[in-house]
Amino acid sequence: MKWAFAVLIVCIVASFATAIYIVLDNRDPVPNEISACVKRAGLAQARSQDALSAVRADIVAGGLKVAQRWDWGKTRGVLFEGPAKSYAMLALWNSDSASLAGADAGQKVFDAPGALPLVSVEVPDSGVLLSCAQKAGS
Repeated sequence: MKWAFAVLIVCIVASFATAIYIVLDNRDPVPNEISACVKRAGLAQARSQDALSAVRADIVAGGLKVAQRWDWGKTRGVLFEGPAKSYAMLALWNSDSASLAGADAGQKVFDAPGALPLVSVEVPDSGVLLSCAQKAGS
């Protein structure tokens, strides 16, 4: 009877240890930090192509320029800037979404903004998205 009780205790401890590992391993605060910063600034998340109307012309013309990239470990980000600071667009991606590391990152964001952890546009570019991204993970 004592061995059955010992096995039960070992199983319970192993279950708790596994649950703690899963919760801590899946924790990625970067998207939440940036999302909260964007929300505090009064900017919305873009979930459709309609929300990206400010960048549509540059994407079609192929002139969307990457201003900066970040790698926070599990999450990565890219900031696009429009001509003469007319807009800024911040997009985040992780292992669950399409990579934005290539030259066609702007087109990928435009094609499926809802599939990324965060896409937000700031018109005109006043540096809010840049600031949110720079604060993340620090």
